[in-house]
Amino acid sequence: MEKALGDLIVIEVAHAWAGPLTGMYFADMGAEVIKIERPGLGDLQRSPLAHGPCVEDENLVFLFLNRNKKGITLDLRSKKGQDIFKSMVAKADIVIENFVPGTFDKWGLGYDVLSGINPALIMVSVSGFGQTGPYREQAAFDLVIQAISGMMSVTGFPDQPPVRCGAAIADHLGGLFGFVGALIALHWRNKSGQGQWVDASLLESTLITLGDRFVRYAQFGDTSDLISQVGNRYPGMGRAGCYKTRDGYLTFRAASEGGAAKLAKIVGREDLINGDEDKAFLNTYKLFEGELGNALEIFLEDKTKKEALEILNEAGVACAPVLGIDELMEDPQFKEREMIVDVEHPVVGKMKMMGAVPKLSKTPGTVRSAGPSLGQHNEEVFSNLLNYTREKIDHLKKEKII
Repeated sequence: MEKALGDLIVIEVAHAWAGPLTGMYFADMGAEVIKIERPGLGDLQRSPLAHGPCVEDENLVFLFLNRNKKGITLDLRSKKGQDIFKSMVAKADIVIENFVPGTFDKWGLGYDVLSGINPALIMVSVSGFGQTGPYREQAAFDLVIQAISGMMSVTGFPDQPPVRCGAAIADHLGGLFGFVGALIALHWRNKSGQGQWVDASLLESTLITLGDRFVRYAQFGDTSDLISQVGNRYPGMGRAGCYKTRDGYLTFRAASEGGAAKLAKIVGREDLINGDEDKAFLNTYKLFEGELGNALEIFLEDKTKKEALEILNEAGVACAPVLGIDELMEDPQFKEREMIVDVEHPVVGKMKMMGAVPKLSKTPGTVRSAGPSLGQHNEEVFSNLLNYTREKIDHLKKEKII
C-alpha cells in the first residue's frame, strides 16, 4: 500500500528522545529515514545505562523511538565525514538534528551551509529552549522543561510539592512539534520551491499546553485556583476527578447541560436539583463540592468499576476507568485500532510496539521494524544513495569514518 510520505528522504542526526521521535513520525508514515550515529558509540539511548529497560543489552526505548528507520554510522566531527554528509544532504528532503544549538555550525553544517547545497532542504532543529534566547545553550531534559514551562506548577494536589507529569510529555511534544513544523515547511516548499529552518523547542511545545491557565491568569491575575495545583479537577470547576470503586478507580465528567441532574438521579438525590435543571447546570461545581459530591463517593465506593461504568454510560455521562498499562494492553479499543502491534527483533524476538498515529484511510502508517543495529544499513545506504563501491565503504570503515 502506498505511504503518504513514501517519496521523502529524511536524514536524522539525533539522539535520546525528542529528535528521534520527529524522525519516527516520518518513518511511520513511509519516509525513508536514515539515522546517522557516531561510529562505535551510537545514540546514547542505546546504552543499557540509559532510560530502559533492556533485553540482552538491547535498549527497548531505543528500539521504539527508532523503529522503521535505516541506521548508518558517520563521524560528523571529521572533515571527510562532513563532506559525505553534505553529499547526502544534496539528495535529501529533510534533516533532523537535536544537538545543543550551535553544534552544527561548529561542524560547518549549519543551516546556511546546508541550504546553500540544497535550497529546497528543510532542516528541523529540536532543542530544549530553541535556537535563540538566553537559555539556548543550557542543558535540557524532560524534567527540566516540565519545571520551567509551568507544567509542574499546575500538576499535583493542593498544599503538596509540584509533581512531574507521569509521561515524558515535554520530549514527546517537542518531537511532535518538530514533525508538524516540517510538514508545514513541506507545504510551503510545494508552493514556493524553497526550504526553510524549523526551530522546535521542548519549552514552547510544553508551554502551549497551558493555554487555559494562561488566559485565566492574563485576564484575572493570581486568583484562587486559576493557576495552581488542583489535582484531578479543572480550575474553578469544583470536585471532580478520580473516584474509588471496589476494584479500582474511574473518572467522569458531567459538564454538559443536564449533567448534574443525571448524577443526582443516579444517586437518588433529585431533591438537590429541585426541578430546575438549568440552574443546576450553572451550579454544577457548587453541587459537586457539597452533598452531591459526597453522595457520589458513597454510591461508587461499593460498586465494581464495571457496575459503576455501566450505570454512568446508561445515563449518558462521559466516563472511563483509570487503566493501568497492563489493562490497556488487553483493552479491545486499543486492539481494534491497532495500537498494540507485534514486531520481530533478531535479539529480543517478538516485541510489542504502540501503533502509528494518526489513522489515515488511504495511506495508513505502519510499524514494520524495531530500531536498527548500529551501522546496520551502511552498505545499503552508501551504495544506493551515493553510489559508493564496496571497496570505498570498506576503506571508510577502516578509517573509522563510518
